[in-house]
Amino acid sequence: MEKQYRPLIVAMKGHPGTGKSTVARDVAAALRCPLLDKDDVRDCTLPVQQSLAAAASSVGGAAALLNDLSYSVLWRMAETQLRLGLTVVIDSPLSRRAHLDRLLDLARRAGASVVIVECRPSDEAEWRRRLESRGAAASAEDGGWHKPTSWAELQRLVEGYGGCTDFDVGEVPRLVVDTTLAAAGAEVSAAVVEFIRSNADG
Repeated sequence: MEKQYRPLIVAMKGHPGTGKSTVARDVAAALRCPLLDKDDVRDCTLPVQQSLAAAASSVGGAAALLNDLSYSVLWRMAETQLRLGLTVVIDSPLSRRAHLDRLLDLARRAGASVVIVECRPSDEAEWRRRLESRGAAASAEDGGWHKPTSWAELQRLVEGYGGCTDFDVGEVPRLVVDTTLAAAGAEVSAAVVEFIRSNADG
């Protein structure tokens, strides 16, 4: 009889431009599991945000509403995959403890486990270069219109979090990786896959 494994939620964590989407894609491909990216949902909300902003006086209010909606859609898609018994990689900033709490509740209801892979770059110059290169190449049609495109925009975003991104994850297994190291890339992804496999249980 084949051993049954509990599904696993691999929750990516990190600020924009830290390499989490690259790692998430590599890990999902290596594990052959669904990748659910919050940006895929948020990218589709531009027409709604434009309509809401035109009808109201607060662009920020519309953006916050649609960002929250993007997370709700993401959690629902994850729940569907978990009910099928599939491990999922969730690519989002995981910037607030409330987001982790939602994942933990989802995992409990689905009989799944959660691990966190946090991308935290040590080389600020490389991080900045990546962020601004991506910003220069971005267009509304390609998605990403809602992401910071400059270092100054990122700094404003991080300041707006008010320190809430550095929350205690409790007993949730977490691996912190630096994608700006010279040895990054395949080695980081391999280390992440090994971490995930060592935390999978059956």
